[in-house]
Amino acid sequence: MKSLRRFKPYFPLLKPVIGELILAIILGLVAGALSGAGIPFMLAKVVPVVFAGYDLSSGDLIFYCLLPAAIMGARGASTFYSNYLLAFCGQTVLEKLRIRLFAKLQRLPLSFYHNNPAGELVSRSMTDSNQVQQTVILATQEIVKQPATLVGAIGVLGYLSFKHSQVTYLLIFMLAIPLCIVPVRLIGTKLKRKARDLQAELGEATNRILENLEGTQEIRAYNLEDRENARFEESAKRVSKGYMKMAKYNTMMSPIIEFIGALGIGAGLYYTYQSQIDEGAFTALLAALYMCYEPIKRLGRLNNSLQTGLASLERIEHILEEDELIRDPESPVKFPASLQGRVSFENVSFAYRDESVLRNVSVDLAPGKTYALVGPSGAGKTTFANLVLRYYDVVDGKVCVEGVDVRDVTQFDLREQISVVAQSPVLFNDSIRGNIAVGNPEATPEMIEAAARNAFAHDFILSMPEGYETQVGPSGARLSGGQRQRIALARAFLKHSSILILDEATSALDAESERYIQLAMEKLSEQKTVIVIAHRFSSIQRADEILVFEKGQIIDRGTHQELLAHDGLYRKLYNAQAGE
Repeated sequence: MKSLRRFKPYFPLLKPVIGELILAIILGLVAGALSGAGIPFMLAKVVPVVFAGYDLSSGDLIFYCLLPAAIMGARGASTFYSNYLLAFCGQTVLEKLRIRLFAKLQRLPLSFYHNNPAGELVSRSMTDSNQVQQTVILATQEIVKQPATLVGAIGVLGYLSFKHSQVTYLLIFMLAIPLCIVPVRLIGTKLKRKARDLQAELGEATNRILENLEGTQEIRAYNLEDRENARFEESAKRVSKGYMKMAKYNTMMSPIIEFIGALGIGAGLYYTYQSQIDEGAFTALLAALYMCYEPIKRLGRLNNSLQTGLASLERIEHILEEDELIRDPESPVKFPASLQGRVSFENVSFAYRDESVLRNVSVDLAPGKTYALVGPSGAGKTTFANLVLRYYDVVDGKVCVEGVDVRDVTQFDLREQISVVAQSPVLFNDSIRGNIAVGNPEATPEMIEAAARNAFAHDFILSMPEGYETQVGPSGARLSGGQRQRIALARAFLKHSSILILDEATSALDAESERYIQLAMEKLSEQKTVIVIAHRFSSIQRADEILVFEKGQIIDRGTHQELLAHDGLYRKLYNAQAGE
């Protein structure tokens, strides 16, 4: 019961189907009573009639012949409908739990994903949630039906024992209970640990598959197929080994309890031989004694399932209980009606896991101008842009948009004012139209086409088999890099934000694609505050101001010509790229 209480916070997920759940429980009680009391009762009535050779009327004969079918039929029907309704309730639990998990994943900070592989999160969201669902439903089913069976069987056993002065049968059962509980507790403890290990191995195997699918080109380019096969084979073997350990403990329970039960029945047979009771009483008592052990065996299986479910629940709660870190304020403020796009950093410091990335950065980005961020890898450029989007919160200081601390507005309102075009934009497995509409879900077809024209994407879209309705495939796999980039720019045109962040949007493109995208970006940047994370100096020479980063600080700033005029880090980086 202590294990079952751990699932209590998740039982409210059954609220939408409470009527079906109550009916399933009632039917489970009926099935349990028909099993524990009905079967021994039937035998007590039928066996004496068969063996005593009573002279029965045709009506009585029909009654005794149909009694087993009536009891077993009612038991079967109530069991079926109870299990079916519980399966329906179980799917409700699974659906709600997965929705809750998915919603939580949308709110967790980017740092959470840096520390948790995608495959592990998929495993927790799908495999572990499925295990919790099965455990909750099995518990709901067995925690009602099996005690009802046990109570019914004990009731009949006690009644028959006292009626026939055979109390020894009751004592045999009572003495066997402690012998059944010991293996249940020992095996359950082992099973929980093995289940936790197995779920971890499943997560690792899932992550291996996802990593392989994401890196198909690199794997083939470097002839890594054999290596990847060997690595997955090792992972698959560990999963298989874990399943077999689980199977060992799961299947061990029933034989042990059955053996203990058989010893009890053997003791009953010995006592029967010594006391010479009649066949009818013996058959009914023996059936009642057997029906007492069956629910104990099933409750032992339930304990196994609870331990497995607890292992999965702990892995799920790793997500559900994770601190969201980036939260909306309780009383958010609103941006001014006419947002110009001013961005200010005031003595900002930031660190990843105690590793300083930005140190005491102060800068004011004026509306309508383009700012390029330049510096060595790891200097803090991407972090600077991420703090504007509030993907992370600063350690010290504050980041302001239009004079408002980004922590004082909702994340939705903040990000509504910012468009992002990444170096490798993500396209969803949807139509081209659907992918552009990400920038404004309420956009009309005319607005979407206008955005595509501005991004120089309209012509290539019309050349596609189904035009704007063409499916781009997973991650936009059916489009070239330049085409994906122009779709991303069309999104930004459609959003009409006052701040634009460009993360080296042309660095991986051919010359023709780069020319189109440069033209589109120049048009997109009009009347916006633009932050360009730059790696290629050819793309930033027209910036209004260049901010030079080194070791988390802005060590220099100015135009391209001003920074080249003196011997600083910018000039060294520029000359290194130019090959001088």
